[in-house]
Amino acid sequence: MIAEILSVGTELLLGEIVNTNASYVSERLTNLGIDCYYQTTVGDNADRIKNTLGIALERSDIIIITGGLGPTDDDITMQAVADFFNEKLVLDQESLKSIEKFFIALDREMTESNIKQAYRPEEAKVISNPVGTAPGIIWEIPEYGVNKSKKIILIFPGVPEELYAMWEQTADNYLKQYSQEVLVIRNLKYFGVPEAALANKVKDLMEKSNPTIAPLVGKGETRLRIVAKAKNYEEANALIDEAEKEVLSRTKEYFYGYGDETLEQIVGELLLEKDLTVAVAESCTGGLVSSRLTDISGSSRYIKLNFVTYSNESKIKTLGISDKIIENYGAVSDKTAISMAEGVRSLSDCDIGVGITGIAGPTGGSENKPVGLVYIGICNRHKLEVHEIRIPSNLPRTEIKYRASQYTLNYLRLFINKEYN
Repeated sequence: MIAEILSVGTELLLGEIVNTNASYVSERLTNLGIDCYYQTTVGDNADRIKNTLGIALERSDIIIITGGLGPTDDDITMQAVADFFNEKLVLDQESLKSIEKFFIALDREMTESNIKQAYRPEEAKVISNPVGTAPGIIWEIPEYGVNKSKKIILIFPGVPEELYAMWEQTADNYLKQYSQEVLVIRNLKYFGVPEAALANKVKDLMEKSNPTIAPLVGKGETRLRIVAKAKNYEEANALIDEAEKEVLSRTKEYFYGYGDETLEQIVGELLLEKDLTVAVAESCTGGLVSSRLTDISGSSRYIKLNFVTYSNESKIKTLGISDKIIENYGAVSDKTAISMAEGVRSLSDCDIGVGITGIAGPTGGSENKPVGLVYIGICNRHKLEVHEIRIPSNLPRTEIKYRASQYTLNYLRLFINKEYN
């Protein structure tokens, strides 16, 4: 069966609220192996809700509606859906009791308007709300349209916490009966390769239908999403394993992790695994690399010392960089970056030192040293290396800083893998 998501709320159309509900429901449907081809957002208007519902029913079998179940006059979803089918709403006594208990528990008086939340279409089943006042419904329509096909409507509140609780309590188990396959998704994460170049490496694999492979752009990185359908998770994962093996044989040099893994997480795991310590001296990134590294639990075991040496004076006095280096080569130079790395490593007596200097913009650039120019120095007791990167100068300052931190973490990852294998 094909599902469709209908999100109700004028606030969504005005951009006042991000529609996280659609993302959540899509993910849950994917986990169930139920296809979702359309998502629609409509304002709090009865005619438009009914019109949108009619379109959805022509192309989908399961309609999942969120929002518009509150106690105010503009919460009209339940009434609009009932009107579409020319069905009346009836007061559900159990729902009313639950709402009354909710207010008693809060020691608050229930208003008359809350009673409307206890109404449902006569043939619909109630989905109780364990964390709020508005119950939802499951409504099975045995025969709809000229084809007399079965349609299913699920309606949930728009408050995310209420939707999540109700979905996990009821919807997952209910919808399993309409799923004959499982869908498994695996995301491979890459850094240092553009989307088009990555896609070109697996172009022939992207033409296959199961599993499917698609490139995606993230914040300062790229991904390859592998999706497989099968009768069970074991078969789906086997399909993905085979595809992943071929993909990595072509893209391994840029690959760093899976799913929600971040570069700072991978670097942290490597430092812990190899019992290494690191110290960071930052200029243009303003402590962002240090912040990201210390976002990881257990980072106190590998972080020895971090500095933000923004001024030339601090580079000289704190890190011991020769004023001749800055005078002859500039604060933004390969010589300064590696001197920062050596200085902070020496001060902390750690295994690896990192230095970052650059021009984050939008001012401060020149023809020879434009905005977006960054140097990253990395050293240990036996080896040092420095990297020059050029980030597009038209990007916002915060984005240049973030991308510089991405490059730094990735070069640190590569340095550890190369020097400590």
